[in-house]
Amino acid sequence: MKAKNVKFNNQIQPDILPELKRRVTQYLTDKNLTAQDSPAIYFKVAFWLVAWVATYVWAFSGLVSGIWLFLVGILHGLTHVFIAFNIAHDANHNAISRNLNVNRLLSYTLDLIGVSSYLWRVAHNQDHHGYVNVEGVDSNIEGYGLLRLSPEAPYKSFHRYQYLYAPLLYSVSTINYVLAKDFKIMRELYARGKKVPTSEIFSLFASKLFYMTYMLILPMVFLPVAWYYVVLCFITVHVLVGNILALTFIVGHLTEEAHFPEVEADGKLSQNWAIHVYETTNDFATKNAVLTWFLGGINVHVIHHLLPYVNHTHYRSLVPIIKQTALDFDIPYHQIPSFSQAIVSHFKFLYAMGLPESVKTATEPVSIPVE
Repeated sequence: MKAKNVKFNNQIQPDILPELKRRVTQYLTDKNLTAQDSPAIYFKVAFWLVAWVATYVWAFSGLVSGIWLFLVGILHGLTHVFIAFNIAHDANHNAISRNLNVNRLLSYTLDLIGVSSYLWRVAHNQDHHGYVNVEGVDSNIEGYGLLRLSPEAPYKSFHRYQYLYAPLLYSVSTINYVLAKDFKIMRELYARGKKVPTSEIFSLFASKLFYMTYMLILPMVFLPVAWYYVVLCFITVHVLVGNILALTFIVGHLTEEAHFPEVEADGKLSQNWAIHVYETTNDFATKNAVLTWFLGGINVHVIHHLLPYVNHTHYRSLVPIIKQTALDFDIPYHQIPSFSQAIVSHFKFLYAMGLPESVKTATEPVSIPVE
């Protein structure tokens, strides 16, 4: 199903999004703040870029060896996921600066870690943000036949065990993005008749080459360790980063209360887009300031989907507005108290999706069978 063929019924409660925008703008104005260009976001940009460079230089400095060199390599790898969370994610939503050129420049931090920022904007900003949990459009619920992530996805007998093997698949999610998924997205764009700019194709291959060079080739050539030591560190990084990235993003939508809107034969959805976002999106651990800092506010996910141009350093303070707006318009707001509870809920969701009889309709929340 093509995104352009899916239409929301925005005649239902059309005032929700404008009212939310008004309340958020009023709050920021009263606090003498702006949606972008906050000092806090620029501090985080500087912090994570310095951490990325410093840990890499540390590994080549000769100051560490053996297991300590391995751990520094892991530490450097972890800066990649935090760059994705704290810089690239906001930049690709034009949420860091009011200057679009600044956002575009910082969006290339995603290319630094092996992922095409251009193709990510297509898959994430358009397909995912526009059509959360809509089967056939939202790429985030594509399980490639290995995972069943929506009631409409085909069922296979081995999905009964997906709650057990899912972490293994999450472990390869980032290396899959580096080696395969970008190319898959590009092929799909051409299949839709959309042309990828030549400059972006060049950037795609250049970024992959740069990434593999500094992550594998240079360490193999210049570090006093065997090649398989570097490969082991590379694999370990992707196992850790893959699970952190996958679980952080996925629990924002795929937990026990997951909602999958039904698309009519003519491509219409019965709901207003803003209500759709409220129904299909979870916040989690919103009171945990430390976790929110490291995750780039992705745990405060509802406001991000509704107003992605607001940078994430404001998110926690906007939670009361999100809640009150939902209450005033009599629409659901989903919140899970902690990250650990959200992860447990996600694996319960996976268990339920492995039992086709547990899902009655595509419009009902997923139910967990009681044995």
